Amino acid sequence: MCQVKGNRPCRWEDHANLEHVDLRRIADVTQQLQQFAREAHYDQPITIGLREKGALYDFLGLGQTHYPSPLSLAAGHSTASTFQIGSAIGKALASIGVNWIFTPALDLLSDVIEPRNASQTFGSNATTVTEHATALIQGLAAEGVSACPNAHPPGAVLEIFRTQENTEFADDVNQHSETLEFSPIAGVIARYPRNSMQFGAAIHDFRKPEQSAKSIRTVCEMVLRNKCGYMGPTVSSLAETPEDASVCAKHAPLLTILSGLDMFRLPKDPDVRDASISILKAAMASNTLPASFVSAASDRVTAFKAQFLDWQRVLHRQLPEQPLAAAQIALAQRTYRASITAISPDPSPLSGLASDSMLALITPHVHRRHPDSPSDPFETLGQALSRSFPRTRHVSYNLQEGLTITHLLFLARAAAIVFVLCNQSSAFIEHQDEVVGALHQAMRARDAMPVEQRPRKIVLSAGDPRDLRDAFEGWWAVCCYEYSQGALEAAAEVLLGQRQATGRLPVAAS
Repeated sequence: MCQVKGNRPCRWEDHANLEHVDLRRIADVTQQLQQFAREAHYDQPITIGLREKGALYDFLGLGQTHYPSPLSLAAGHSTASTFQIGSAIGKALASIGVNWIFTPALDLLSDVIEPRNASQTFGSNATTVTEHATALIQGLAAEGVSACPNAHPPGAVLEIFRTQENTEFADDVNQHSETLEFSPIAGVIARYPRNSMQFGAAIHDFRKPEQSAKSIRTVCEMVLRNKCGYMGPTVSSLAETPEDASVCAKHAPLLTILSGLDMFRLPKDPDVRDASISILKAAMASNTLPASFVSAASDRVTAFKAQFLDWQRVLHRQLPEQPLAAAQIALAQRTYRASITAISPDPSPLSGLASDSMLALITPHVHRRHPDSPSDPFETLGQALSRSFPRTRHVSYNLQEGLTITHLLFLARAAAIVFVLCNQSSAFIEHQDEVVGALHQAMRARDAMPVEQRPRKIVLSAGDPRDLRDAFEGWWAVCCYEYSQGALEAAAEVLLGQRQATGRLPVAAS
């Protein structure tokens, strides 16, 4: 697996360095690797994978545009659109020689999902997750790219593992495998029984390695293989190993294979990586790692690769398009527009507002999605609003610092207020609650005025829709699920009343 920085190949790491990426150079490198494998008489082409953790949808756009996130796709409630997005992503990946991608997530959006990861789920409804995950996988497969879904053990299973003895573990896991949390996993397996699947390493317990291995093997064999009929290879993510367990990480690959999983991603640290390989070799030499384990894993991997890899496809591919073709940009725009969700049934409060009115846009500080994007991604929203309301005043806030006198002054003067929420960490939920409380406090005097003198108020969630779980009485609430350029431009059209919101909230209303 490789990455290209500038014009030199280097090792692939967790996220692509999106500065100075040359897609044609990447395509050349992957083509050379496959050609070397062919000349070395490999039976099958090399599997070249991409770890998707939110960066994929930016990586392929390279600052031109972004593909909608899974949560946006779910809100758009069109599996046909999800298939088209999967196909577009698959075509772009195949053109640079990537034939395997660690996506989509099969987790239900619940309280255990961090706010920053919410957009990488398809929501909290098991049926929605299953249908959209399947459509995305089908779209990727249509272009010769195989998906490796993330099937993390549901929270109920983790709790069972932590609290029960191993003798009771199998019965309890069998019972909880009937829950909705398992439903997307079972649904995807039913359609793709031989695909690869990433199985979270979250239940590795290095204090009890033998019990841990046996419990993981129970989940993998009893639930995935015997109950769900899964026949493909399982991949373990060692990135989930606790950060303070660097010594344990050296033994994690061995524990992974002994647990019944077939593949693992080695740690980035070269010393840990080399130590892991040495431990594996020693275990094979001493028969601590039986040859039968390695043989079974190899057979599953070979059968999996035979489904989607062939020399004709990998050696004769279309070169990548850069920038993205107009059709791909139009597809992303169309999908973003379909995802915007209005929680309030009334028309936008900005409809009919005089164009010379002052509008206060108050947005949070967030991380940039792409090195080439503006330092404040919400500039896109401010620019879109200012085209209709030239007196738009854009002021950002920091969750830890809260609202300042500057914010309060604009809140006191503006004829319309657009307040944006985008918390990215559960650690800041209390800070966000304090900011929202300060906002409501600041608006009390104006809300007590006669109706014609009250400001028009809009709250926009540009990330985790659970940000709106607290009541915003009297506010027109809208969700756009992410703060990419396409999402914010589509949201602006709805806020300005130029387009009706057609999205559906992909999380429970509560």
